[in-house]
Amino acid sequence: MKKEKPIRIIARLDIKGPNVIKGIQFECLRVMGKPADLAQEYYLQGADELIYLDTVASLYQRDNLLQIVKEASKNIFVPFTAGGGVRTIEDIRNLLSAGAEKVAINTAATKNPELIRRAARTFGSQCIVVSIEAKKQGESSWEAYTDNGRQSTGLDVVKWAKKAEMLGAGEILLTSVDQEGTERGLDLELINEVAKTVSIPVIASGGVSSPDDAVKGLKAGADAVAIASVLHYKKYDIDDIKKVLAKEKVPVRLITAKKLKSGSGIAQRTDYNTFTLQHLSGKIGLSADQIKNKIRPMTKKVTDSIPLGIIDYKINNVLSVQRAFQKIGQEARIISTPQEIMKAQALVLPGVGAFRDGMRALKKYRLIEPLKKRVEQKTPLLGICLGMQMLFSESYEFGRHKGLGLIEGKVIRFSPPSQVRQPGYKLPHIGWNQISLLKKNGWKGTLLEGPANRGVYYVHSYYPQVKNKKLVLAMTEYGGQKFCAVVQKDNIIGTQFHPEKSGVAGLEILKNFCKKYLN
Repeated sequence: MKKEKPIRIIARLDIKGPNVIKGIQFECLRVMGKPADLAQEYYLQGADELIYLDTVASLYQRDNLLQIVKEASKNIFVPFTAGGGVRTIEDIRNLLSAGAEKVAINTAATKNPELIRRAARTFGSQCIVVSIEAKKQGESSWEAYTDNGRQSTGLDVVKWAKKAEMLGAGEILLTSVDQEGTERGLDLELINEVAKTVSIPVIASGGVSSPDDAVKGLKAGADAVAIASVLHYKKYDIDDIKKVLAKEKVPVRLITAKKLKSGSGIAQRTDYNTFTLQHLSGKIGLSADQIKNKIRPMTKKVTDSIPLGIIDYKINNVLSVQRAFQKIGQEARIISTPQEIMKAQALVLPGVGAFRDGMRALKKYRLIEPLKKRVEQKTPLLGICLGMQMLFSESYEFGRHKGLGLIEGKVIRFSPPSQVRQPGYKLPHIGWNQISLLKKNGWKGTLLEGPANRGVYYVHSYYPQVKNKKLVLAMTEYGGQKFCAVVQKDNIIGTQFHPEKSGVAGLEILKNFCKKYLN
């Protein structure tokens, strides 16, 4: 099994109300713990991604995910997918804005397949995961179900997966209802049939009992494996599973809990001197928190400055980016007006979605001209993923669309899988990949100093072709195609990957940006 990029081991958390639950074939459910606690534990173990699925949201027409996603973004700096009860474009928008990288849809997609197309065109295929619950109906035949295997759809699983891809889905979450929670191993035949039919990534779920089961699922064609029971019951942790996979020559992203807990030396800054606050507290009879609350509004009135502004144009993942900067001790404010852009000392333009809609949103909220003006004034600007792509002249995503024109070049699509005969090559490009050095003098003094040899997280189908190659700071290779991972033109920097979701390496990149431009 030769795969170019590391495979993904994903922790799956099925949620009912305020709890993570687990059963056998979605029945006889047991409470496993709280979503925030388990998510943090699996993140520290080295999970490549997390999946949150509200198991009864569609059944009871409720939405329990937003608060869970917002809470997760405080301490989880790897990607996560959220699903359950997602019925509209607005539901997807809200989850992405709250911090999710991808959104899983099941029931709504089976009832209205056109939702997949609309969502893909609005947010980009890479954000849309179609969840399929499969029940075996006979030899080499499976039917798609909803509501945790309770509701029949009449859809053939393999045909439905192919249709979802054609409508614009970027990934398939494939769960065997028959194997779910049984720890009898994955349905390898099911995985193989779907994986050879679609050219988008497939996440295999349901039945993993050991690292060997994960290996078999990957050999059957899965691009990632979602695991629940053996983690919840502490039979294995993720680091254990990955070490076994590495011995089997399966490419994995190895990172230990110890490294994550240490924060790789990332300093935590505080806004107020702790000793001073304690001293004042004893003198004036107020708690430290009460003193802070009185100081903050006064400081804001005096300075009225924005050290770092994260631009919110209503289709991006601003909260995740803000949480990442807060993790490294940097004050970062979410901003959305021309006036706020003009006050910021440095700017971040994040992005999750399609190029056309991103540019339309910037225009709608009158943010284009102030952005360009601040760039002319040499204000540091960091573009992330879609935010990076919009820095360029134009894009060919769903037509031809004009960009900000701050860097000469065009945004183009990867070659389709039919033209690339390479094992493991799927589109969108989803997962962890290495960045490679281009500059003879290295990355010293740049935002890539330090974490350059570690993996970073990508989720995209398009990438920029930079006209002036001297502006390319780093490259990444996928499917034999080398593309720009980081670009820099004076005070303008763009990363095609998501540093806010690239674990410790990503936090170090953001720390370097702050050190260079804000300190």
